[in-house]
Amino acid sequence: MTNSPEADTGAAPIGRIPRKVWVVLGLLLALGVLNYFERQTLSILKPVLKLELAFDDAAYSFLTFAFMLPYIIMYAVSGRLIDRFGTRISMTVFATGWSLANIASGLSRSFAHLATARAFLGVAEPGAFPVIQRAILNWVPLDHRAFALSIVTPAGSLGAILAPPLVALLATSLGWRAAFVIPGVIGVIIAIVWWCVDTKGPATQQQVVDDVPEPLSTLFRDRNFWAIVAARMVSDPVWFFYLFWIPGYLQERVGLSLGELGLVGGLPYICALIACVAMGRAVDRFAIRGHDPVTVQLRFFCATAALMPLGALITMTASPALAIVIICVVISVCQSWFVGFNVLLAGLFPVKINGSALGILGAVGASTALVLNLLAGSILQQFDYVAIFAGLALLHPIAALILMAVIARRRSKPTAPRDT
Repeated sequence: MTNSPEADTGAAPIGRIPRKVWVVLGLLLALGVLNYFERQTLSILKPVLKLELAFDDAAYSFLTFAFMLPYIIMYAVSGRLIDRFGTRISMTVFATGWSLANIASGLSRSFAHLATARAFLGVAEPGAFPVIQRAILNWVPLDHRAFALSIVTPAGSLGAILAPPLVALLATSLGWRAAFVIPGVIGVIIAIVWWCVDTKGPATQQQVVDDVPEPLSTLFRDRNFWAIVAARMVSDPVWFFYLFWIPGYLQERVGLSLGELGLVGGLPYICALIACVAMGRAVDRFAIRGHDPVTVQLRFFCATAALMPLGALITMTASPALAIVIICVVISVCQSWFVGFNVLLAGLFPVKINGSALGILGAVGASTALVLNLLAGSILQQFDYVAIFAGLALLHPIAALILMAVIARRRSKPTAPRDT
């Protein structure tokens, strides 16, 4: 799955994943789950906190801004830090940091305190995903990487599946503060376990912290990378809008109670998790049969992008069930694209630059999402949700066209020079 020669040395036998690798994957999955669980808590409790701390949708837009601005900055640099210091130190620091920020959110006594806590959450959370990418490349045998990525990368989906019922349960039984504090404490504990487990591994591990990271010019000279950057900038706002605004939309516009949201709010992420695993297995199977995994992934992008215009119909249906079905489709596509981008990175660039690449992509994608979320409150006041959902429905098809025009076109030319 990667063009780096170091990825091929010392690989485990085909068909076998070492036991410790499964432990590492389990911890990565748990940390990914907590990462998204903790960031989604605010959106689920939005109606409660609007009353508790006295703010409106415009102020909620500022809360998303307070989270996303440091999120973007740290996403840009976290990948480079991980490539330099390795996954053990990086994940321990990041996971501890976002867990403490979540605890601080639950202890907030004012809107200003909550905004500050969300800003610190934005500093710590983005580093998780470059760590996950690098750790999988370090530990997982070559022939199982797409499958491993398809399991761990959509961990956010599992976190989002668990968040509505568990947040609702904690908030109704112990108070809304407990919904922030208890997951934060669990995160600190798992971070400590990660520090103990991610030590010098088997022969399949490629991580050498003392190695000089691959120069960023490796990425910046490559047109494929710029195509992926452009595609992320176009498509990422869809995911972040649905993540931050859909729970509130279902309660405030569709009419679901917090308890009802707890019952059905996880359904889109269950669908997304299934879609991601299925896609990862399919890419691996095509690769085993001799197909180029990058080309296969590009075809998946096109097929799934064709489904996204359905999102424009969410506000046009009077049926809550149909609205949730459409949301399931949109979120499944968003999550499968994140896995697909990781597959592209693993297939196009060396291992030691993957963390930096993922960090840069996350930063640029979140930048355009930041603009949308900052303006969303004002747009909703003037045009309601119709305009936003209609515009978002077009973004993934545009991103797919960009990827096909650059990456697919270049790979179809057998004489084209290799960039990596």
